[in-house]
Amino acid sequence: MKKFLLIGLVVLVLLVIGAGVFAHLQLSGAMSGVARTVTPGEPMPAFSLTDYEGDTHSLDDYEGKVLVLDFCSHKCPFSVGVDPHTAALSRAYADNDDVVFLGIDSHYDTSFDEIEAYVTSADIPHPIVRDPENRYADAVGALVTPDFYVVDQSGRLAYRGAFDNRIRPDSEGSRPYVANAIEALLAGGEISPTQVPSWGCTIKRAP
Repeated sequence: MKKFLLIGLVVLVLLVIGAGVFAHLQLSGAMSGVARTVTPGEPMPAFSLTDYEGDTHSLDDYEGKVLVLDFCSHKCPFSVGVDPHTAALSRAYADNDDVVFLGIDSHYDTSFDEIEAYVTSADIPHPIVRDPENRYADAVGALVTPDFYVVDQSGRLAYRGAFDNRIRPDSEGSRPYVANAIEALLAGGEISPTQVPSWGCTIKRAP
């Protein structure tokens, strides 16, 4: 009897560990099958994407500026949890022409009307563009929402990953990775770290 109880306990422990590993892989997007195509120091692929007001935004528009790209989705609690802090950081640089924030919604089934409604209700101060058929998410290897790409003044990826080191979706962390990357670029200093794993909801890609 004790032998069977011990075997059962071992099996239970292995199942718990396996579930934890599965959950981690799922939240990191590692199971999406999408390659991480851009790493810090490399040029960002060009884009031309439209927001719900019909304005087009392209990488070339922001040459010479620090560009913060936030792959986001109002359908993801992790993305929604970080949005107030992203919005606050965006507002902090509202009077600084050298820093631009741009949200990118790559979920294939999200409409402009949904984005507009969320931007209005959540009081997001920067534009959110739609990424049809998640083509740009594929081009840069974005896996989850939220996933941040901080682009330097020359159009190269300077930082990629989590907004900060929070352990819960709506609880602000103590290490503001994105904010630190922006300040380092403005000051001409080094960014550390340049990449931190993102975790959240897998981007819902076009079938």
